[in-house]
Amino acid sequence: MLITYYSQSGNTEKLAQEVAKGAKSIENVEVKLLSIDQVKESDLLDASAIIVGSPVYNANVAPAVLEFINSWPFEDRPLKNKIGAAFSTGGGISIGEELVMLNILHSMLIQGMIVVGGEETEAGFGASAVTGEGPFDGGEMNELFLKKGFGLGSRVAKLVAKFPAD
Repeated sequence: MLITYYSQSGNTEKLAQEVAKGAKSIENVEVKLLSIDQVKESDLLDASAIIVGSPVYNANVAPAVLEFINSWPFEDRPLKNKIGAAFSTGGGISIGEELVMLNILHSMLIQGMIVVGGEETEAGFGASAVTGEGPFDGGEMNELFLKKGFGLGSRVAKLVAKFPAD
């Protein structure tokens, strides 16, 4: 499985690391954690699952992540039937975390991917974290959000183990 992200402040990278921890907690699943600028086309094609993370930019996916997704191979739909999931971080409550995850998932659906959310009802669209407002403005990412990241990675890895690639 491939877990990939874009992070300027380090928050999305921190959540990506927690998603990877969750994925690695499942036996017999190989996990690659790469920033989007490190991903090669072969990483996408070889992965049974792809989890993409983005910070919120004006209630949107970061432009670098959109550029990355738009670079995915499309002809003959080589990503079809791979598992897809998303995570996001934002500097405030209700600043667009769910919109970002949904936009990533929409792109995965166009590719023919099978999309899944997180482990809990409260992580239905994936894992998200608020990092800069109210009780979540303390420097360290709140344990609640780390737990959601771990759960997302674990859930996707369980599905990869259950439904191996053709």
